[in-house]
Amino acid sequence: MRATRRGVFNAFAKPWEALRLVVLILALHYQTTFLALAQDFEPGIQEPYRIFAVTWRGETEVEDGFRDQLTQLGVSYELTVRNLSLDTGNAPAIVEEIRQVQPDLVYTWGTGTTTSIVGPLDTDEPERFIRDIPGIFVLVAYPIEAGIVDSFEQPGRLVTGVSFLAPVEVQLSAIEAYRPFKKIAVIYDPTARNSQINVSDLRNVVSNMGVDLIEIPVPLDEDGKPNPEEIPNLVVKAKQKGAELIYMGPDSFLTRHGDLLTSLAIDAQLPTFAATQAPLLGSRAMFGLVTEYYTLGRLAALQAEKILVQGHKPEDIPVGHLARYKLWINMDVVHEIGLFPPLEMIAVADFRNSQKGSVYVRNAP
Repeated sequence: MRATRRGVFNAFAKPWEALRLVVLILALHYQTTFLALAQDFEPGIQEPYRIFAVTWRGETEVEDGFRDQLTQLGVSYELTVRNLSLDTGNAPAIVEEIRQVQPDLVYTWGTGTTTSIVGPLDTDEPERFIRDIPGIFVLVAYPIEAGIVDSFEQPGRLVTGVSFLAPVEVQLSAIEAYRPFKKIAVIYDPTARNSQINVSDLRNVVSNMGVDLIEIPVPLDEDGKPNPEEIPNLVVKAKQKGAELIYMGPDSFLTRHGDLLTSLAIDAQLPTFAATQAPLLGSRAMFGLVTEYYTLGRLAALQAEKILVQGHKPEDIPVGHLARYKLWINMDVVHEIGLFPPLEMIAVADFRNSQKGSVYVRNAP
């Protein structure tokens, strides 16, 4: 049975009360943790620790936070970065390079990257993966369901990391607090494991909320990959089926094509909710309950410091998670759609404007 952090929210009859708890709980404690660790650590003379990072689509704000926090902690390190360029077929060459380099720590970004570099927890082909070097992962939406760790409390292997996705129940509480939407469409990549798990979770939760979930998988092209040319048709389909909101989950395909999807949704007067930061910062999603990528990178650096400096084994370090999530609202999109948030959200939401035409991921293909 998988470990979750869901039960506490069931005690609240009103979604707004649950949302307020999510946004505010333990914020002071979390900020104090960073300060205390930075003050307590006294750097000595040490050869730089060698960290080998593998990303999925280029560097992001996660890596910025990771570097900055290691520097703040006084950790001397050398960081090598390789990019899978959206293709797990590039993993074997990188695995071989890691074996040659023999770094002190392997850092992996995303589910596909993590499973192709360090492999799943149980595998019949351990020789294909890095199994004998400590590892940490970031931006993995479902580390247990993806078979990367055994549980949040006890990873069960030489790998730990940080989780970043708010539980689906909490996301839906945020949506309900904004408006009681009764029909929610989820457009998703049916080939991606994260998306499959996410849609299954949505299906299970909405059944108890009186909400209709309209599932719209992206059709595949002749190579078996989701076809971005179908996105306009999918937005039209969502509108025709009576959707009141489009949900964007932890889906790398939708992130890459977020500008197109969110712009079409605005044209159709359909608000979009994002479960991750990228569609809010890099495209035009209207609102979301998310973890900031920069802060996530800082938390990953704390995990790395425990392994490199303090000498803890990854299997003894619980998967980390942030103490709060950010309720992010892009007000320029709100104005275009004409669907304004309730006054109660003013105290807890982060109001911004979307970065039209921005490129969120640097050096991405």
